[in-house]
Amino acid sequence: VKDRALSIYDNGYEQVNGVDIPELDERFKPKRGEITVLTGIGNYGKSSFKKWYQAMRMLLYGEKFASFCPEDNPPEEYYHDIVEILLGCDCTPSNPYRPSRGVYEYAYDFVCKHVFYVYPKDVTPTPQYVMEVFLELIVKENVDGVDIDPFNQLDSMQKSYQREDQYLSMILKDVKRFALLNSVCYNIIAHPKNPSYKEDKSLPVADMYDLAGGAMWGNKIDNIISYHRPKFHEDKNSPEVDVWLQKIKRKRTGGKLGYFQIMLD
Repeated sequence: VKDRALSIYDNGYEQVNGVDIPELDERFKPKRGEITVLTGIGNYGKSSFKKWYQAMRMLLYGEKFASFCPEDNPPEEYYHDIVEILLGCDCTPSNPYRPSRGVYEYAYDFVCKHVFYVYPKDVTPTPQYVMEVFLELIVKENVDGVDIDPFNQLDSMQKSYQREDQYLSMILKDVKRFALLNSVCYNIIAHPKNPSYKEDKSLPVADMYDLAGGAMWGNKIDNIISYHRPKFHEDKNSPEVDVWLQKIKRKRTGGKLGYFQIMLD
């Protein structure tokens, strides 16, 4: 690998594309072959954040994504959500200023060329089954990224003699091999187990130790991101969001630890 090492010496590290938002790009840029976990308290909006980030990459780079997201069933609502993210407004009759039907169809067709909704109707969704479908879409549609949203919707194949962390280690090893062999960004959305309220009824920022399997996530995952709504306990409509970068494997190409603030519209 000397030639590749000399290339780093001569040219620096391989450039990884962000989404042209400096506050985000300086902290996180996804790299093919890596696994990223997005966690956060349930119903705070982390799936919407995922859809928004993928929409940005569709627009900038034409990237395609395969999503196993049973909690977003039915699929027409999943696609409608992404269309509204792209168009930046409510696209139902309750909005008298919504785009025309023609504009909506144009955006919808664009989304359908870039997003593939994975939902097994007749098969128990094991990790192996979902990866088989992902592989088919990588081969047929040149998919760039895949995601499981959420991880706990997969059917567990845990043996009676296995500890939770041992089972997780086995699954994540397969996921990592899949991401590397197929050169895709593999994203997992994971819910915390039993978050504990603080005295003021707020919830702390979720981290890997709040997930089932605990520290094994930190051992096996390349990047860990936590999506948090700091004022949610005071105002359920508060738009303030903190995005925490809790683990970044390759800081030279991917970013740095810490957090940045965004507003949910």
